[in-house]
Amino acid sequence: MDKKISCRDLGPECTFTACASTEAELFERILEHGRSVHHTEDFSPDSYSQVRASMTEGYCDLEDALCKYGECCWEDERGSFT
Repeated sequence: MDKKISCRDLGPECTFTACASTEAELFERILEHGRSVHHTEDFSPDSYSQVRASMTEGYCDLEDALCKYGECCWEDERGSFT
């Protein structure tokens, strides 16, 4: 099962959501987003724990399929539906 997370789960008013097949890949996506959008450099131990606790399981392919029918659950970094 894939891993997913929303930036909103971590507090900021941000619509970014990511989904990946592994926890490590998801951390890379979140870190890249944090650097480019929120200007953070790295995870502190507390941030790492908060991100890890906010991850949920789901199916990325299912979300992609729903988008084809206009029922997207995920949003890209620009805040628009993918």
